[in-house]
Amino acid sequence: MKNLREKKAFVGICCRVFVLVALGLCSVTNLWASSISASPQRVTINLKDAAIKQVFAEIRKQTTYNFVYSDDQMDKLEHVTVDVKNETVENVLNKVLTGTPYTYTVEGNAIAIVAREKAGEKVKETKVAGKVVDKDGLPLPGVSVLIKGTTLGVATDIDGKYTLSFVAQPNIVFVFSFVGMQTKEVTYTGQPEVNVTLEDEQVNLNDVVVIGYGSKSKHDVTSSVSSIHSEDLKKYSSSATSFDGMLGGALKGVRVTQNNGAPGAAATINVRGVTSPVSGSTNEPLYVIDDVPFFSERGGVNPLLVISPNDIESIDVLKDAAATAIYGSRGANGVIIVKTKTGKNNEKISVTAGYSVTVGNPVKRYKPLNTEQFKEVQDLLLKNTMSAIGRGQVDKGDAAYFLTPVMMLVGNFSISGYEDMIPLYNYDGLNEDVFGDVSTNWEKEIENHNAINQQFDLGVRGGGKAINYSFVFNSTNQDGLFINDGLKRYGVRLAVDANITERLKSGATMGYTFSKLRDATSFSDMDTKPWLVRPDRAVRDESGNFVRLPGSNYGQEFLGANPVAKRGVKNRTDVNQFIGSAYAQYRILDNLKVRGDINIASFRTEGSSFMPLTAMDDMIYYDSFSSLYESSSNTTNTSVNFRADYNLDMKDHHLTLMVGYGWDRTFTKGSSVSYSDFVDDEILNNPASAAMVMGYNSNKITNGLNSVYARVGYVYGDRYLAEANFRSDASSKFGPGNKRGYFPSLSLGWRMSHEKFMEPFTKLDDLKIRFSVGQTGSTNIDNFVYKQLYARASNDLWGGQPTIVPKDNFPNRDVRWEMTTEYNFGVDFSFFNRRLYGSLDMYYRFTDGALTPSPVALETGSITYYSNLIDLSNKGIELEVGGDVLRRDDWVWTSKFNIALNRNKIEDLNGATLASYQVDYFVKGKPAGVLKGYVVDGIFQSDEEVASYNKLAEEKHGAGTYYQNLATGAGDYRYRDLNGDSEITADDRDVIANPEPDFFGGWFNSVNYKSWNLSFVFQFSKGGQAFLNDLQNSASGIVGNSIQRMMYRNTWTEDNKDARYARLTVLDQSGNTNYSDRYVFETSYLRLKNITLSYELPRNWLKKIYLQSAQLFASASNLWTWTNWPGLDPELVGDRTLAGTNPLQEGVYSNDAYPLSKTFTFGVRVNF
Repeated sequence: MKNLREKKAFVGICCRVFVLVALGLCSVTNLWASSISASPQRVTINLKDAAIKQVFAEIRKQTTYNFVYSDDQMDKLEHVTVDVKNETVENVLNKVLTGTPYTYTVEGNAIAIVAREKAGEKVKETKVAGKVVDKDGLPLPGVSVLIKGTTLGVATDIDGKYTLSFVAQPNIVFVFSFVGMQTKEVTYTGQPEVNVTLEDEQVNLNDVVVIGYGSKSKHDVTSSVSSIHSEDLKKYSSSATSFDGMLGGALKGVRVTQNNGAPGAAATINVRGVTSPVSGSTNEPLYVIDDVPFFSERGGVNPLLVISPNDIESIDVLKDAAATAIYGSRGANGVIIVKTKTGKNNEKISVTAGYSVTVGNPVKRYKPLNTEQFKEVQDLLLKNTMSAIGRGQVDKGDAAYFLTPVMMLVGNFSISGYEDMIPLYNYDGLNEDVFGDVSTNWEKEIENHNAINQQFDLGVRGGGKAINYSFVFNSTNQDGLFINDGLKRYGVRLAVDANITERLKSGATMGYTFSKLRDATSFSDMDTKPWLVRPDRAVRDESGNFVRLPGSNYGQEFLGANPVAKRGVKNRTDVNQFIGSAYAQYRILDNLKVRGDINIASFRTEGSSFMPLTAMDDMIYYDSFSSLYESSSNTTNTSVNFRADYNLDMKDHHLTLMVGYGWDRTFTKGSSVSYSDFVDDEILNNPASAAMVMGYNSNKITNGLNSVYARVGYVYGDRYLAEANFRSDASSKFGPGNKRGYFPSLSLGWRMSHEKFMEPFTKLDDLKIRFSVGQTGSTNIDNFVYKQLYARASNDLWGGQPTIVPKDNFPNRDVRWEMTTEYNFGVDFSFFNRRLYGSLDMYYRFTDGALTPSPVALETGSITYYSNLIDLSNKGIELEVGGDVLRRDDWVWTSKFNIALNRNKIEDLNGATLASYQVDYFVKGKPAGVLKGYVVDGIFQSDEEVASYNKLAEEKHGAGTYYQNLATGAGDYRYRDLNGDSEITADDRDVIANPEPDFFGGWFNSVNYKSWNLSFVFQFSKGGQAFLNDLQNSASGIVGNSIQRMMYRNTWTEDNKDARYARLTVLDQSGNTNYSDRYVFETSYLRLKNITLSYELPRNWLKKIYLQSAQLFASASNLWTWTNWPGLDPELVGDRTLAGTNPLQEGVYSNDAYPLSKTFTFGVRVNF
């Protein structure tokens, strides 16, 4: 009933919004007005020995006039001196043109410089007037009217009218051009009036949207789709190695987070929230590149490196169920369709090349403590710990354990007596002998200053009457921000399309990419954090050997490898990616065609990680050995499709029909082996040189889909639009009776602007109302969870007999598809010939029976049991507004702004039993992926205050009960008693962090002046919180470790009772490192994501060196960020490389993984 009420409420809201938007948009048209003053315009000019063109430029700055003249003619004139104050334009022009062979004419706001009579003979001057309109007869203001081959021309006025004066010559051709319209040329034959109708650029890719198994005009789209094309895409980043990171802030309703800055790292993309909260899925969209589908989850390596961003023609994101239902079980989280550049028929060969070099440094650094500050922290840690022991807050036995021998490494202690044969110690200050006399900034030592990223791409494209082709080569050589990190990538792609006969067409696309990644060590590991490592040791000793760092870990001594030594880990991953497709298409009738295609995506990795002894911690009580870990994986997806397309046009009726069959198989194979104890770290470190094989693992499995799908589209009179999609998938992941899922959708559109009652609103170009409803599904579970699977145990039976044990999943034959139903209401609008445009979408999506792993009894031999239990919803609003801020003379400033919000909620757990590691993240009535923890109510200021709370606990629960625990004392956090029982337990935890932002979006701007272009992009996110792991770890109280700077001199002491953070004690006996809101911060930010300045070299220069065009550009990324997030970067929240069982659980944490780069790029693009 509740869901039904929400659906009715959603439809009601849509109806109200429809009325308000329709009335509001219509009213806006009445606000457009334009007027030109009839009074003489005056100027003040003071120029000495200036070119006449400078005078024209000054007049243009101070008035509304535009000038039309020939550069060649004006350059030949002598310079002039002008000194006038508040003079009319007419008088100024008369003065500067006196004695020249030119005069001027004024038409509206246009001043044309024309030849005057010579030697008593009148030069034949011709005047042509006319009007430019669109296909509906509406006037087009601002249309450029030029004489071909010259700069002589004018622009149409507000009524679409123009008048052009010129000297009559043979073979004059007028060129009419306007943004968004097809350029038109008209030969002048002496007629006094030339009227022109410009047509929409229907063939422009900006007006075509790629949808599932086809494409259609954006004009006729009734679903929710966001698009970006190559010209705009490259303005979002000039240094990205894969396109996913470029999309941040670019597309309405598409949330992009670059949460790892390592070379080649993938971004996290989310479209309209979470549909599968606990299955272990990343909830990322399906990617389709040139008709080849694949997901981005490939073991931490970014599969999108398979394609160079410079080779992309367009990206279309299908968001609502009406658009994604055609992809069935893979479309629940949206679909991103990428189309690469191709050749065109009857196009001469074109060679394009580009090269760029990028210099990168971290956006923000840790700023670790120096040696004196580190010693101050160690002293405070020991003082606080000894004080706690002396006040009975630490068990005497535990105290002796931790004091011997670890704390003795750092402090001087003396025995003051014995209690129950346990020695009692006094702290006598730091042991200066164990501290070095250097102050090493480990962050600087491991940083690769001014990391270089070089990218090169080469494209050859063209075509004849029957065939077109495209060949692309690209390479990337990127150094990481830290030593021994980097990426090398080489890729080729070949595409060919051929019209074999008038009816038979065929083509193929093949792309191969080889990537070599070097990653010395994971920055998710605590022992690699440069702020954590003690700074009082040098990198190397006098003999050149790495210096080891004395330290401890929970009472165990060790000599740790320093951060530079740890960067010596030889971690290499080779990635071979192939993506290919081939098709044949036959046109049976003019309106009926059939097509068959085969698509292959192969992703193969070979990994090797060798850890030498120099990079390992040397434990005191047992030996350490060098180790080698080798792994390989191969995932190959093959899909085959057969489909037929039919279309029928009858007057105002347009009907399209598509039916198809799909076959899809994914083969996965992997293996890994661990070796240990090598003779040598440099040469004899191959598997044959290992003394021990520590373990091995292998797997091989195939899963598949068999599908049928269909689409029907109908348009009546360009006003009423409808489309229905249907798909049915049978998946091998489900058992008998549940294999097949059905995914229908329906979308409707009404082009309200084409109705007769809208005719008075002449400034309104387009107003389209959209509504859709549909269902999609998901198979976000392991393979064959409905069957009992077995594996060989790690140990054999007595006598060497192999042992078979059940695998992790306990079988459930009733497990079925996750089903997501979505409703979408949208409005598309444009005014003033698309000078202003935008779209609004509202949606509600409900997932029924999300796949849920539940723990099972150990007696079963399994770990989890999958079932369809959790219900959750997403609802949100998306808005995009864009247009031309300025279009005057040579200036064009376009701007586009988008903003979106999503509200996710777990509607019902339906009795789901979650694993212990999940219960704090998935709470009924809350968004998926929240974090539960304690609320800090302040800091205890005295032991007496602690005693008063403990007294209340004893009164309620009996002797020996504490409000928090035995170790709690002055300086510790005071947690809020939410249930009022005077005792802090797990029941007192509440939701303290929600990673979902209040809203997010981006703002794009592009400013053109002649051959110059300046573009800049802002990305923003407001709201959302995350838990800063590194700050919690600073409070752990490990002797020999440093702490984060934000905690330095900001922890409680008797002299600093207003500190934000609790006191530091060894191993935090008081529970100050519990999950609490003291380590939670808001992740809002506003970022200047990219700024690019480019210049197109003059073509008359380039012709001399046989170039068609050349562009120089310079750009900077992540140049400025505003945020209150205290960690390295708010985007580093939810790093997918973190160890964990569910990406959503990781989404609320920030471990300050590999930092993002602030980059500066310089490059050139040329076209032969």
